[in-house]
Amino acid sequence: MSLRRTSLAAIVTAALSAVLLTAATTAGAAAAAPAAGAAAAQPAAGAAAAAPAAGTARASVPWNRVGAGWVLTQYTSAAPAGRSGPAELYLISPSGTRYQLASWPDWRFAPQLIAWSPDGQRALFQVFSGKGGTEVLTLATGQVSTFIMQGEVNPIGFTTPRGLNIVGGQPSGSGTSLARYSLSGQLLQRLGYSADGQVLYVPSGTEFATGTGTGLKLVSNSGALIRNLPVHGTSANSCNPVRWWNSGTILASCVPPDSAITQLWLVPVSGAHPTALTPRRTVSSGDLGDLDAWQLPSGLYLQSAGPCAVLQIFRQSRSGSITLVTVPHTASDNRVLTALGSRLLIQAPTSCTGSDSLLWFNPATHAEQWLIRAPSNAIGVASAIPFYSRENGNL
Repeated sequence: MSLRRTSLAAIVTAALSAVLLTAATTAGAAAAAPAAGAAAAQPAAGAAAAAPAAGTARASVPWNRVGAGWVLTQYTSAAPAGRSGPAELYLISPSGTRYQLASWPDWRFAPQLIAWSPDGQRALFQVFSGKGGTEVLTLATGQVSTFIMQGEVNPIGFTTPRGLNIVGGQPSGSGTSLARYSLSGQLLQRLGYSADGQVLYVPSGTEFATGTGTGLKLVSNSGALIRNLPVHGTSANSCNPVRWWNSGTILASCVPPDSAITQLWLVPVSGAHPTALTPRRTVSSGDLGDLDAWQLPSGLYLQSAGPCAVLQIFRQSRSGSITLVTVPHTASDNRVLTALGSRLLIQAPTSCTGSDSLLWFNPATHAEQWLIRAPSNAIGVASAIPFYSRENGNL
């Protein structure tokens, strides 16, 4: 997983001159009835802990079937521009069935969803109200644990394969100092310095990749350097591990010298020479930076930065030329969360007022399956995280 997310799991944005890079999951949603219940643990002062949903909602979840295609979503019916309103946590099946797992009376004081453990059992939240902190919610039981991690670091995500540890980071020079913590916030292992603050774990959890001044590096889960993975022809401190392209190759986003328009690279963990997946772009192409990519049966699709800080989808031909993919019934700012089969999971605003929705979209046939369509007067999905897989391991 790449603790980037994400989450906000997380919302993380990096500006590139003419580009806004996003790494979080914000998407739009539909309203639902609030659930009853009491928090299982006291939050930091001023924060609102999750109230577990009614027992019938949680009990009806087919937990043994939760896997690929499922999405964990935090939704609020609060109006944009800082208005108050309730928020809910939903588990959504591939068919679109929504199960409410938790609720908060006021979105403004609710913790923000940033990660979902690879085993599907826990959700990680960052608390911004009161004294701040970190919150872990056990999805099947509703048990909540709220704490401040030693050193007052920010939570980044769960470790693989089961999410039994949390990775956190705190600013260090121009980068981030990483460490691994228990599920109660106790420091377990310092993991060293990262130039970009992002972490991409191998599925086994024994090692991870992160950014360096010259590309990427592979580090053991004890913090020891395994090997450097330089990406030549890129600017210093500009490479981010995006996700796994296959079992031995990392998809990385890097900035070329004398440019602010990011380019995608395939970086072998063996130390072999990286190869460019996308060519260098110019502003005139309309693609202001390639951020992620998915190989579907119908072609290679790119998540790219666009003008006015929006996210776009392009289809890249074998020659490297691109064609803009338009997602019907959305307001153009389309963030791809993952791919499954022939479809992309997309977070997108459906109005100009800031409300976000969530849908599966087949770029070849233009078939749509709306999981949540937010009304124009609601923020909608504040965070959406698909179930873990190796290729979707950037948490």
